[in-house]
Amino acid sequence: MKFDLSKSLHTKHIKYGGYAVLITIAVIAGLILINLLLGQFSPRFDLTENQLFSLSEQTRQVLDGLTSPISIFGLWAPGQEVTQVAEVIKFYTDANRNIHFEAIDPDRNPGLLTKYDKDKTGLSSGTLIVEGEKGFRVIPYIDMLDIDYSNPQSPRVTGFAVEKRITSAIVYAGTGVTPIIYEISGHQETSLSQLNMKETIEKENYTLLPLNLLRQDVPQDASALIINSPKSDLAPGEAEKILAYLEKGGRLLILSDMQSGQETPNLDDMLRSYGIRFDYGLAVETDQNYTAGTQYFIIPNLASHDITKSLIDKETPMILTFAQGLTALETRRRTVEVTPFLNTSGQGYLRTDTGNNSSYRLPSDISGPIVMGMAVKDPQYAMGQEPQTRIAAIACGSLLEQVGIFSQIPGNIELFMNSLFWLEERPDTVSVSSKSLFIFPMQINNMHIIVFGAIFVILIPLACFIAGFVTWLRRRHL
Repeated sequence: MKFDLSKSLHTKHIKYGGYAVLITIAVIAGLILINLLLGQFSPRFDLTENQLFSLSEQTRQVLDGLTSPISIFGLWAPGQEVTQVAEVIKFYTDANRNIHFEAIDPDRNPGLLTKYDKDKTGLSSGTLIVEGEKGFRVIPYIDMLDIDYSNPQSPRVTGFAVEKRITSAIVYAGTGVTPIIYEISGHQETSLSQLNMKETIEKENYTLLPLNLLRQDVPQDASALIINSPKSDLAPGEAEKILAYLEKGGRLLILSDMQSGQETPNLDDMLRSYGIRFDYGLAVETDQNYTAGTQYFIIPNLASHDITKSLIDKETPMILTFAQGLTALETRRRTVEVTPFLNTSGQGYLRTDTGNNSSYRLPSDISGPIVMGMAVKDPQYAMGQEPQTRIAAIACGSLLEQVGIFSQIPGNIELFMNSLFWLEERPDTVSVSSKSLFIFPMQINNMHIIVFGAIFVILIPLACFIAGFVTWLRRRHL
Protein backbone atom coordinates (compact mmCIF):
# COMPACT_ATOMS: atom_id res chain seq x y z
CA MET A 1 0.00 0.00 0.00
CA LYS A 2 1.36 3.34 -1.03
CA PHE A 3 1.90 5.81 1.85
CA ASP A 4 0.29 9.24 1.23
CA LEU A 5 2.15 11.84 3.30
CA SER A 6 -0.19 14.73 2.42
CA LYS A 7 -3.27 12.86 3.64
CA SER A 8 -1.58 11.73 6.82
CA LEU A 9 -0.86 15.36 7.76
CA HIS A 10 -4.58 16.11 7.77
CA THR A 11 -5.62 13.39 10.17
CA LYS A 12 -7.14 14.16 13.58
CA HIS A 13 -4.16 12.81 15.47
CA ILE A 14 -1.70 14.97 13.55
CA LYS A 15 -3.83 18.10 13.90
CA TYR A 16 -4.39 17.67 17.64
CA GLY A 17 -0.76 16.71 18.13
CA GLY A 18 0.36 19.78 16.19
CA TYR A 19 -1.88 22.04 18.26
CA ALA A 20 -0.49 20.52 21.43
CA VAL A 21 3.08 21.09 20.26
CA LEU A 22 2.34 24.72 19.32
CA ILE A 23 0.66 25.38 22.66
CA THR A 24 3.59 23.79 24.50
CA ILE A 25 6.08 25.91 22.56
CA ALA A 26 4.01 29.05 23.22
CA VAL A 27 3.83 28.29 26.97
CA ILE A 28 7.57 27.64 27.16
CA ALA A 29 8.31 30.83 25.22
CA GLY A 30 5.97 32.77 27.52
CA LEU A 31 7.66 31.39 30.62
CA ILE A 32 11.09 32.30 29.23
CA LEU A 33 9.87 35.82 28.44
CA ILE A 34 8.33 36.27 31.90
CA ASN A 35 11.52 34.97 33.51
CA LEU A 36 13.60 37.47 31.52
CA LEU A 37 11.28 40.33 32.50
CA LEU A 38 11.36 39.33 36.18
CA GLY A 39 15.15 39.15 36.06
CA GLN A 40 15.26 42.59 34.45
CA PHE A 41 12.99 44.41 36.91
CA SER A 42 13.72 42.27 40.00
CA PRO A 43 10.32 42.61 41.70
CA ARG A 44 10.24 41.26 45.23
CA PHE A 45 7.30 40.31 47.39
CA ASP A 46 7.26 40.04 51.15
CA LEU A 47 5.04 37.11 52.05
CA THR A 48 6.01 36.97 55.74
CA GLU A 49 3.11 37.48 58.16
CA ASN A 50 4.70 40.50 59.88
CA GLN A 51 6.20 41.98 56.68
CA LEU A 52 9.76 41.37 57.86
CA PHE A 53 11.28 42.51 54.58
CA SER A 54 9.10 45.49 53.66
CA LEU A 55 9.45 49.19 54.33
CA SER A 56 6.68 50.90 56.25
CA GLU A 57 4.72 53.79 54.82
CA GLN A 58 6.41 56.23 57.19
CA THR A 59 9.89 55.11 56.14
CA ARG A 60 8.89 55.68 52.52
CA GLN A 61 7.78 59.20 53.44
CA VAL A 62 11.19 59.85 54.97
CA LEU A 63 12.89 58.53 51.84
CA ASP A 64 10.62 60.56 49.56
CA GLY A 65 11.80 63.73 51.30
CA LEU A 66 15.48 62.75 51.32
CA THR A 67 17.53 64.93 48.97
CA SER A 68 21.00 64.75 50.54
CA PRO A 69 23.33 61.76 49.98
CA ILE A 70 23.34 58.94 52.54
CA SER A 71 25.95 56.18 52.58
CA ILE A 72 25.32 52.83 54.24
CA PHE A 73 28.34 50.62 54.91
CA GLY A 74 27.94 46.97 55.79
CA LEU A 75 30.88 45.49 57.67
CA TRP A 76 31.20 41.95 56.43
CA ALA A 77 33.48 39.92 54.23
CA PRO A 78 32.36 39.02 50.69
CA GLY A 79 29.77 36.25 50.82
CA GLN A 80 29.29 36.61 54.59
CA GLU A 81 26.59 39.27 54.60
CA VAL A 82 23.65 38.98 56.97
CA THR A 83 20.84 38.00 54.62
CA GLN A 84 18.01 39.66 56.54
CA VAL A 85 19.90 42.95 56.76
CA ALA A 86 21.05 42.93 53.12
CA GLU A 87 17.48 42.30 51.93
CA VAL A 88 16.13 45.33 53.84
CA ILE A 89 18.98 47.60 52.68
CA LYS A 90 18.11 46.74 49.07
CA PHE A 91 14.69 48.27 49.61
CA TYR A 92 16.31 51.53 50.75
CA THR A 93 18.65 51.78 47.77
CA ASP A 94 15.80 50.95 45.38
CA ALA A 95 13.51 53.58 46.97
CA ASN A 96 15.93 56.55 46.77
CA ARG A 97 18.91 57.12 44.49
CA ASN A 98 20.59 59.28 47.14
CA ILE A 99 21.18 56.20 49.28
CA HIS A 100 24.29 54.19 48.42
CA PHE A 101 25.39 50.92 49.91
CA GLU A 102 28.88 49.43 50.10
CA ALA A 103 30.10 46.27 51.80
CA ILE A 104 33.44 46.65 53.59
CA ASP A 105 35.59 43.82 54.88
CA PRO A 106 36.61 45.06 58.38
CA ASP A 107 39.67 42.82 58.41
CA ARG A 108 41.07 44.29 55.19
CA ASN A 109 40.14 47.94 55.85
CA PRO A 110 40.83 48.66 59.55
CA GLY A 111 42.20 52.13 58.86
CA LEU A 112 39.11 53.15 56.87
CA LEU A 113 36.88 52.45 59.88
CA THR A 114 38.94 54.37 62.43
CA LYS A 115 36.85 57.53 62.30
CA TYR A 116 33.67 55.57 63.02
CA ASP A 117 35.11 53.78 66.06
CA LYS A 118 34.75 56.52 68.67
CA ASP A 119 35.36 54.26 71.67
CA LYS A 120 38.35 52.52 70.00
CA THR A 121 36.86 49.14 70.90
CA GLY A 122 36.60 47.85 67.35
CA LEU A 123 33.59 47.39 65.10
CA SER A 124 32.23 43.86 64.90
CA SER A 125 31.26 42.05 61.73
CA GLY A 126 27.61 42.61 60.79
CA THR A 127 27.68 46.25 61.92
CA LEU A 128 26.07 48.95 59.77
CA ILE A 129 27.32 52.52 59.44
CA VAL A 130 24.86 55.17 58.19
CA GLU A 131 26.57 58.42 57.21
CA GLY A 132 25.13 61.69 55.94
CA GLU A 133 26.10 65.34 55.67
CA LYS A 134 25.31 66.05 59.35
CA GLY A 135 26.90 63.02 60.97
CA PHE A 136 26.90 59.25 61.18
CA ARG A 137 25.45 56.45 63.23
CA VAL A 138 26.98 53.04 64.01
CA ILE A 139 24.45 50.21 64.34
CA PRO A 140 25.85 46.94 65.77
CA TYR A 141 24.06 43.84 64.56
CA ILE A 142 22.84 43.06 68.06
CA ASP A 143 20.94 46.38 68.05
CA MET A 144 18.99 45.25 65.00
CA LEU A 145 17.39 42.47 67.03
CA ASP A 146 14.77 42.62 69.77
CA ILE A 147 15.92 40.13 72.39
CA ASP A 148 14.01 38.84 75.41
CA TYR A 149 16.40 38.49 78.36
CA SER A 150 13.71 37.50 80.88
CA ASN A 151 15.46 34.13 81.03
CA PRO A 152 19.19 35.00 81.11
CA GLN A 153 20.19 31.40 80.42
CA SER A 154 18.27 31.24 77.13
CA PRO A 155 17.59 34.67 75.63
CA ARG A 156 15.45 34.60 72.50
CA VAL A 157 14.96 36.87 69.51
CA THR A 158 11.45 38.32 69.51
CA GLY A 159 11.71 40.68 66.54
CA PHE A 160 13.81 42.39 63.87
CA ALA A 161 14.49 46.13 64.21
CA VAL A 162 16.54 46.59 61.02
CA GLU A 163 14.21 49.14 59.45
CA LYS A 164 13.64 50.98 62.73
CA ARG A 165 17.39 51.42 63.29
CA ILE A 166 18.27 52.40 59.71
CA THR A 167 15.44 54.93 59.37
CA SER A 168 16.30 56.54 62.71
CA ALA A 169 19.96 56.72 61.66
CA ILE A 170 19.00 58.34 58.34
CA VAL A 171 16.95 60.97 60.15
CA TYR A 172 19.88 61.73 62.45
CA ALA A 173 22.48 61.70 59.66
CA GLY A 174 20.34 64.18 57.72
CA THR A 175 19.69 66.58 60.62
CA GLY A 176 22.45 66.01 63.19
CA VAL A 177 19.95 66.87 65.96
CA THR A 178 19.49 64.74 69.08
CA PRO A 179 16.51 65.88 71.22
CA ILE A 180 16.99 65.69 75.01
CA ILE A 181 14.31 63.97 77.09
CA TYR A 182 14.29 64.47 80.87
CA GLU A 183 12.95 61.79 83.20
CA ILE A 184 11.57 63.28 86.42
CA SER A 185 12.78 61.53 89.59
CA GLY A 186 12.28 61.81 93.34
CA HIS A 187 8.86 60.15 93.71
CA GLN A 188 9.85 56.49 93.98
CA GLU A 189 9.52 56.02 90.24
CA THR A 190 10.98 52.96 88.57
CA SER A 191 13.60 54.49 86.30
CA LEU A 192 13.49 53.80 82.59
CA SER A 193 17.04 52.45 82.86
CA GLN A 194 15.82 49.76 85.26
CA LEU A 195 13.13 48.86 82.73
CA ASN A 196 15.75 48.54 79.95
CA MET A 197 14.18 51.48 78.12
CA LYS A 198 17.07 53.95 78.17
CA GLU A 199 18.89 52.14 75.36
CA THR A 200 15.67 51.79 73.38
CA ILE A 201 15.00 55.52 73.64
CA GLU A 202 18.55 56.52 72.73
CA LYS A 203 18.52 54.23 69.70
CA GLU A 204 15.65 56.36 68.41
CA ASN A 205 17.89 59.43 68.30
CA TYR A 206 17.11 60.81 71.76
CA THR A 207 19.23 61.59 74.80
CA LEU A 208 17.64 60.56 78.12
CA LEU A 209 18.72 62.40 81.30
CA PRO A 210 17.39 62.40 84.89
CA LEU A 211 15.79 65.52 86.37
CA ASN A 212 15.10 66.33 90.03
CA LEU A 213 12.86 69.40 90.10
CA LEU A 214 13.50 70.00 93.79
CA ARG A 215 17.08 70.90 92.90
CA GLN A 216 16.75 72.62 89.53
CA ASP A 217 14.31 74.09 87.04
CA VAL A 218 13.32 72.45 83.79
CA PRO A 219 16.36 72.92 81.51
CA GLN A 220 15.88 75.13 78.47
CA ASP A 221 17.03 72.34 76.17
CA ALA A 222 14.26 70.00 77.37
CA SER A 223 12.46 68.54 74.40
CA ALA A 224 10.02 66.61 76.61
CA LEU A 225 9.47 65.43 80.19
CA ILE A 226 8.58 61.91 81.33
CA ILE A 227 6.87 60.98 84.61
CA ASN A 228 6.87 57.20 84.90
CA SER A 229 4.51 55.79 87.52
CA PRO A 230 5.21 58.03 90.55
CA LYS A 231 4.49 56.42 93.94
CA SER A 232 4.18 59.76 95.75
CA ASP A 233 2.87 63.21 94.92
CA LEU A 234 4.76 66.09 93.34
CA ALA A 235 5.80 68.90 95.63
CA PRO A 236 3.92 72.18 94.97
CA GLY A 237 7.08 73.76 93.56
CA GLU A 238 7.64 70.85 91.20
CA ALA A 239 4.10 71.08 89.83
CA GLU A 240 4.53 74.82 89.28
CA LYS A 241 7.77 74.28 87.34
CA ILE A 242 6.15 71.69 85.09
CA LEU A 243 3.15 73.97 84.48
CA ALA A 244 5.44 76.86 83.58
CA TYR A 245 7.27 74.58 81.14
CA LEU A 246 4.02 73.34 79.56
CA GLU A 247 2.64 76.83 79.15
CA LYS A 248 5.61 77.68 76.94
CA GLY A 249 4.79 74.85 74.54
CA GLY A 250 6.32 72.02 76.58
CA ARG A 251 5.71 68.30 76.20
CA LEU A 252 4.86 65.73 78.90
CA LEU A 253 4.44 61.93 78.87
CA ILE A 254 2.95 60.56 82.09
CA LEU A 255 2.23 56.95 83.08
CA SER A 256 0.29 56.51 86.31
CA ASP A 257 -2.00 54.09 88.15
CA MET A 258 -3.56 53.67 91.58
CA GLN A 259 -1.33 50.89 92.91
CA SER A 260 0.62 53.20 95.23
CA GLY A 261 -2.60 53.87 97.15
CA GLN A 262 -1.56 57.47 97.88
CA GLU A 263 -3.40 60.63 96.94
CA THR A 264 -1.65 63.01 94.56
CA PRO A 265 -3.44 66.39 94.80
CA ASN A 266 -0.57 68.45 93.31
CA LEU A 267 -0.22 66.14 90.31
CA ASP A 268 -4.00 66.11 89.90
CA ASP A 269 -4.21 69.91 89.97
CA MET A 270 -1.47 70.17 87.35
CA LEU A 271 -3.30 67.83 84.97
CA ARG A 272 -6.63 69.50 85.72
CA SER A 273 -5.18 72.68 84.22
CA TYR A 274 -5.23 70.84 80.88
CA GLY A 275 -8.62 69.24 81.27
CA ILE A 276 -7.85 65.65 82.30
CA ARG A 277 -8.01 63.60 85.50
CA PHE A 278 -6.80 60.17 86.56
CA ASP A 279 -9.73 58.29 88.12
CA TYR A 280 -8.94 56.27 91.22
CA GLY A 281 -9.98 52.67 90.69
CA LEU A 282 -9.15 49.47 88.84
CA ALA A 283 -10.21 48.92 85.23
CA VAL A 284 -12.03 45.59 84.79
CA GLU A 285 -12.83 43.96 81.44
CA THR A 286 -15.60 41.33 81.18
CA ASP A 287 -15.55 40.86 77.40
CA GLN A 288 -13.26 37.87 76.83
CA ASN A 289 -12.28 39.23 73.41
CA TYR A 290 -10.48 42.06 75.23
CA THR A 291 -8.77 40.10 78.01
CA ALA A 292 -5.58 38.05 78.25
CA GLY A 293 -6.31 35.37 80.82
CA THR A 294 -7.75 37.61 83.54
CA GLN A 295 -10.17 40.53 83.65
CA TYR A 296 -7.38 42.80 84.91
CA PHE A 297 -5.12 42.05 81.91
CA ILE A 298 -6.82 44.15 79.27
CA ILE A 299 -6.29 44.13 75.52
CA PRO A 300 -7.36 47.75 74.93
CA ASN A 301 -9.64 48.97 72.20
CA LEU A 302 -7.59 51.42 70.09
CA ALA A 303 -9.14 54.63 68.81
CA SER A 304 -7.78 56.25 65.66
CA HIS A 305 -4.88 58.56 66.53
CA ASP A 306 -1.29 59.18 65.45
CA ILE A 307 -0.14 57.34 68.59
CA THR A 308 -2.12 54.19 67.79
CA LYS A 309 -1.91 54.23 63.98
CA SER A 310 0.95 51.74 63.65
CA LEU A 311 -0.55 49.52 66.34
CA ILE A 312 -3.86 49.39 64.48
CA ASP A 313 -2.32 48.93 61.03
CA LYS A 314 -0.12 46.04 62.12
CA GLU A 315 -2.45 44.63 64.79
CA THR A 316 0.46 44.72 67.22
CA PRO A 317 -0.39 42.86 70.46
CA MET A 318 -0.62 44.98 73.61
CA ILE A 319 -1.80 44.36 77.18
CA LEU A 320 -2.50 46.87 79.96
CA THR A 321 -2.26 45.37 83.44
CA PHE A 322 -3.99 46.78 86.53
CA ALA A 323 -4.88 50.03 84.76
CA GLN A 324 -7.07 52.81 86.09
CA GLY A 325 -9.26 55.31 84.25
CA LEU A 326 -8.95 58.77 82.71
CA THR A 327 -11.62 61.43 82.38
CA ALA A 328 -11.77 64.49 80.16
CA LEU A 329 -13.09 67.34 82.29
CA GLU A 330 -15.94 69.41 80.93
CA THR A 331 -14.53 72.52 82.56
CA ARG A 332 -11.33 73.32 80.72
CA ARG A 333 -9.82 76.02 78.56
CA ARG A 334 -11.49 76.41 75.21
CA THR A 335 -8.20 75.94 73.38
CA VAL A 336 -7.46 72.55 74.96
CA GLU A 337 -8.15 69.52 72.74
CA VAL A 338 -8.50 66.14 74.48
CA THR A 339 -8.54 62.92 72.43
CA PRO A 340 -8.98 59.45 74.00
CA PHE A 341 -6.97 56.72 72.24
CA LEU A 342 -7.17 53.71 74.63
CA ASN A 343 -10.29 52.31 76.28
CA THR A 344 -12.01 49.15 77.44
CA SER A 345 -14.97 47.61 75.63
CA GLY A 346 -18.49 48.67 76.50
CA GLN A 347 -18.62 45.74 78.93
CA GLY A 348 -15.67 47.06 80.92
CA TYR A 349 -16.03 49.08 84.10
CA LEU A 350 -13.99 50.88 86.76
CA ARG A 351 -14.03 49.43 90.28
CA THR A 352 -13.62 52.26 92.78
CA ASP A 353 -14.03 50.00 95.83
CA THR A 354 -10.71 48.24 95.26
CA GLY A 355 -10.93 46.36 98.53
CA ASN A 356 -13.91 44.36 97.23
CA ASN A 357 -12.82 41.39 95.10
CA SER A 358 -16.33 40.37 94.08
CA SER A 359 -16.64 39.12 90.50
CA TYR A 360 -20.08 40.72 90.27
CA ARG A 361 -20.83 44.35 89.46
CA LEU A 362 -21.14 46.65 92.45
CA PRO A 363 -23.36 49.75 92.71
CA SER A 364 -20.21 51.86 93.06
CA ASP A 365 -18.64 50.53 89.83
CA ILE A 366 -18.41 53.06 86.97
CA SER A 367 -19.79 51.68 83.71
CA GLY A 368 -17.56 51.55 80.63
CA PRO A 369 -16.08 52.01 78.22
CA ILE A 370 -13.29 53.23 80.51
CA VAL A 371 -10.70 55.48 78.90
CA MET A 372 -7.10 54.49 79.69
CA GLY A 373 -5.14 56.76 77.35
CA MET A 374 -5.58 60.42 76.37
CA ALA A 375 -3.73 62.89 74.16
CA VAL A 376 -3.92 66.61 74.99
CA LYS A 377 -3.04 69.53 72.75
CA ASP A 378 -3.18 73.22 73.59
CA PRO A 379 -2.08 75.60 70.82
CA GLN A 380 -2.90 78.71 72.91
CA TYR A 381 0.75 79.47 73.68
CA ALA A 382 2.13 78.40 70.31
CA MET A 383 3.12 81.35 68.17
CA GLY A 384 4.44 81.02 64.63
CA GLN A 385 6.66 77.96 64.42
CA GLU A 386 6.86 77.44 68.18
CA PRO A 387 5.71 74.03 69.42
CA GLN A 388 2.26 73.65 70.94
CA THR A 389 1.72 72.16 74.38
CA ARG A 390 1.21 68.40 74.25
CA ILE A 391 0.50 65.81 76.95
CA ALA A 392 0.18 62.04 76.52
CA ALA A 393 -1.39 60.39 79.58
CA ILE A 394 -1.58 56.60 80.00
CA ALA A 395 -3.43 55.17 83.00
CA CYS A 396 -1.15 52.17 83.38
CA GLY A 397 1.98 52.64 85.46
CA SER A 398 3.05 49.05 84.79
CA LEU A 399 3.03 49.52 81.02
CA LEU A 400 6.77 48.87 80.67
CA GLU A 401 7.18 46.39 83.52
CA GLN A 402 7.53 42.64 83.10
CA VAL A 403 4.35 40.91 84.24
CA GLY A 404 4.38 37.12 84.29
CA ILE A 405 4.40 35.47 80.88
CA PHE A 406 3.60 38.82 79.27
CA SER A 407 7.08 40.27 79.74
CA GLN A 408 7.74 40.97 76.08
CA ILE A 409 4.50 42.32 74.63
CA PRO A 410 5.82 44.41 71.72
CA GLY A 411 2.83 46.74 71.62
CA ASN A 412 3.48 48.11 75.11
CA ILE A 413 6.92 49.41 74.17
CA GLU A 414 5.64 50.64 70.82
CA LEU A 415 2.81 52.53 72.52
CA PHE A 416 5.32 54.25 74.80
CA MET A 417 7.63 55.18 71.93
CA ASN A 418 4.75 56.29 69.68
CA SER A 419 3.57 58.58 72.49
CA LEU A 420 7.05 60.07 72.67
CA PHE A 421 7.18 60.49 68.89
CA TRP A 422 3.79 62.20 68.92
CA LEU A 423 4.94 64.62 71.61
CA GLU A 424 7.97 65.40 69.47
CA GLU A 425 5.84 65.70 66.33
CA ARG A 426 7.90 63.03 64.64
CA PRO A 427 5.39 61.30 62.33
CA ASP A 428 8.32 60.04 60.25
CA THR A 429 9.10 57.39 62.86
CA VAL A 430 5.78 56.74 64.60
CA SER A 431 5.00 53.74 62.38
CA VAL A 432 8.55 52.44 62.07
CA SER A 433 8.34 49.62 64.57
CA SER A 434 10.22 46.40 65.01
CA LYS A 435 9.03 43.43 62.99
CA SER A 436 7.68 41.31 65.79
CA LEU A 437 8.08 37.54 65.87
CA PHE A 438 5.61 37.37 68.77
CA ILE A 439 2.53 35.24 68.03
CA PHE A 440 -0.46 36.49 69.96
CA PRO A 441 -3.00 33.80 70.92
CA MET A 442 -6.18 33.93 68.84
CA GLN A 443 -9.27 34.93 70.81
CA ILE A 444 -12.30 32.70 70.01
CA ASN A 445 -15.72 33.29 71.55
CA ASN A 446 -18.78 30.98 71.56
CA MET A 447 -20.12 32.36 68.29
CA HIS A 448 -16.78 31.66 66.57
CA ILE A 449 -16.88 28.08 67.85
CA ILE A 450 -20.40 27.57 66.44
CA VAL A 451 -19.53 29.09 63.05
CA PHE A 452 -16.25 27.20 62.62
CA GLY A 453 -17.88 23.98 63.82
CA ALA A 454 -20.67 24.33 61.27
CA ILE A 455 -18.17 25.00 58.47
CA PHE A 456 -15.79 22.11 59.19
CA VAL A 457 -18.25 19.53 60.55
CA ILE A 458 -21.29 20.15 58.31
CA LEU A 459 -20.67 22.38 55.26
CA ILE A 460 -17.32 21.01 54.03
CA PRO A 461 -18.31 17.29 54.39
CA LEU A 462 -21.70 18.05 52.78
CA ALA A 463 -20.02 19.83 49.84
CA CYS A 464 -17.68 16.84 49.32
CA PHE A 465 -20.65 14.43 49.41
CA ILE A 466 -22.65 16.48 46.88
CA ALA A 467 -19.66 16.79 44.53
CA GLY A 468 -19.06 13.04 44.72
CA PHE A 469 -22.73 12.21 44.20
CA VAL A 470 -22.98 14.49 41.12
CA THR A 471 -19.82 12.93 39.66
CA TRP A 472 -21.24 9.44 40.25
CA LEU A 473 -24.51 10.32 38.49
CA ARG A 474 -22.71 11.75 35.46
CA ARG A 475 -20.46 8.72 35.09
CA ARG A 476 -23.40 6.36 35.55
CA HIS A 477 -25.06 7.71 32.42
CA LEU A 478 -21.96 7.66 30.20
